[in-house]
Amino acid sequence: MSVETVEVTKALKQPHGRSRVIAGIIVGLGLFVALVFGLGSSGRAKSQFTFSPVNLSSNAPWHLGALTVNTRGWNVVLGVLIIALGTEVWVRRPRAPMLRFGLSSIIFLFALLFWACRTPGPSQIPFVNLTATLAGSVGIAMVLMYGSLSGVLCERAGVVNIAIEGQFLGGAFFGSMVVSVTNSFLYAALAGALFGALLGWLLAFLAIRYMSDQVIVGVVIVTMMASLSSYLNLQVLTPYPNFNLGNTASTTGIPLLDKIPVLGPVLFNETWFFYLAVALVALVSFGLFKTRWGLRVRAVGEHPKAAESVGINVARTRYRNVIMGGAVAGLGGVAFMATQGQFQPGYTSGLGYVALAALIFGRWKPSGAVVASILFGLSAFLANGLQSYSVPVSSEIIGMFPYIITIAVVAGLIGRVRPPAADGVPFKRS
Repeated sequence: MSVETVEVTKALKQPHGRSRVIAGIIVGLGLFVALVFGLGSSGRAKSQFTFSPVNLSSNAPWHLGALTVNTRGWNVVLGVLIIALGTEVWVRRPRAPMLRFGLSSIIFLFALLFWACRTPGPSQIPFVNLTATLAGSVGIAMVLMYGSLSGVLCERAGVVNIAIEGQFLGGAFFGSMVVSVTNSFLYAALAGALFGALLGWLLAFLAIRYMSDQVIVGVVIVTMMASLSSYLNLQVLTPYPNFNLGNTASTTGIPLLDKIPVLGPVLFNETWFFYLAVALVALVSFGLFKTRWGLRVRAVGEHPKAAESVGINVARTRYRNVIMGGAVAGLGGVAFMATQGQFQPGYTSGLGYVALAALIFGRWKPSGAVVASILFGLSAFLANGLQSYSVPVSSEIIGMFPYIITIAVVAGLIGRVRPPAADGVPFKRS
């Protein structure tokens, strides 16, 4: 057997071996759910689900009463479902079993939540409001959509944007000040987008003009914004609280659709930031894959020398996309502030890095980034929500869960994905 044949054989087997590893992890999670959360629960224990919308004024016309299920039986079923997902990965050996891994993680967290709220049990909260849980998850997913979309715009053009976290912070800080003074989220969104665009220009200037290491520049911008926002919070927002009133954006229901039980209050009674995020995803997806602009952007991200040879200005294309990406991330910071209220230093809690993981999870496609953002949003919200259910596990350990998934994605544990060929590679005109 030739050396080339051996290398090809190894390359083909490697993804299958990784699929087998992740299949084993998924099956292990399923067995844990079935045995510990299911069979380990008392046969008399019950879990209750409620479906009340957060905003009672948008209550659905069809009232859904509380659903009470047997904790043991329900979690055994969820455990079997996770095991089935792992078995499917083992048998079919998909090249990138990311979606199964993400779904298994979400089901695991839901099973833990159902087990934690069981009656009799240690929790003071004897029910899970599924509508409120999904609505809170969508709020986090919305911010991740802005961040991952920013990454798509930048990295499809060949520039790595590690600075998303800093752009979130900058957009949230200046958006909070503007909305406190003007009482207008439109002006706040414009201010956040402009400041994000400014940070995007700084990243592009250093990465393209001086060909600096893009990862280092991004980390420096994040560190700078974390320090600057903390300093300005102490010097401006604390002594002048009228600049940080903590206004939150009101929701706008879509007639009829917002009356659908469960999904209506979650998807069709949101702030305009959510609807804008959905529109931007559709717009960028269409632009990247259906227009001449998108073809040029992808050419610059894959083969900049070939793009230059046909008359495309590589530097200008990258500048434009990185600035647009910064504006989108800054807008995401305002969207986060609009749901969380008062600005607090560092309160984006690393969501910019999670958005990067969602970008990789989604294979640098806007539609894939949306799916990944939803999975990560659910994971983050459930991990945070579990801390109020007296789960006999340290809250710090539970809070680590979404970031463990992030590390697994970035490290390639759940499947290799290929970024744009020139992503992160400085370009020098020939």
